[in-house]
Amino acid sequence: MASKTFNPFASTTKLKAVRTRDALDVAARYFVYKLYEATDGQPMQWGTLRGMGELAATVARAVERGWIILEGTSGKPLERKAALTDEGRRLARKGR
Repeated sequence: MASKTFNPFASTTKLKAVRTRDALDVAARYFVYKLYEATDGQPMQWGTLRGMGELAATVARAVERGWIILEGTSGKPLERKAALTDEGRRLARKGR
C-alpha cells in the first residue's frame, strides 16, 4: 500500500501565486480604466504616468496583455507616457 505524504504548503504556494496573478490583472484593468478616463477614450492619446499612482508591475501587466503601449524608454519611469491600444480601449468601454 502506497503512503502519501501530506504537504500543507504545496497547494498554498500555488494558490498564492494564482491570487497574486489575479490581483495584478485586476490592478492592470483598473489602470486601463483610469487611463481611458485621463485620455477621454480617444485613440493614441498619451497620458503621463506621474500622478496615476500605479506600480511598475501593474503597468507591465497592462503592456503584457496588450492593453497599453509606453513611450519614453529612457529617463525617469514616472516621466514615461502611456496610451491605450484598441484592445485596451475596448476593455475600458466594456468595463464602464
